[in-house]
Amino acid sequence: MTSETKDKSLNYATKRCPECYTYVSLRVTQCPSCKSRLGEVDSHGMAKRTVNWTAYLSAFFALLVLGIYIWWAFLR
Repeated sequence: MTSETKDKSLNYATKRCPECYTYVSLRVTQCPSCKSRLGEVDSHGMAKRTVNWTAYLSAFFALLVLGIYIWWAFLR
């Protein structure tokens, strides 16, 4: 964490979930109401949305398999 991030988090006692707007502790990484993943607090007191890398990787591999299937079908 940089000094700016530390300064921002010191200004807030809680953060808000960006999905359901529930106030949660700064240390919470998953919202107890909607179960979405939460990141650090931003300058407005909202929790940052985290990137779901497994969803991006699974979509990439699905598109790759589809591309190989289409390429294979045109070779026949």
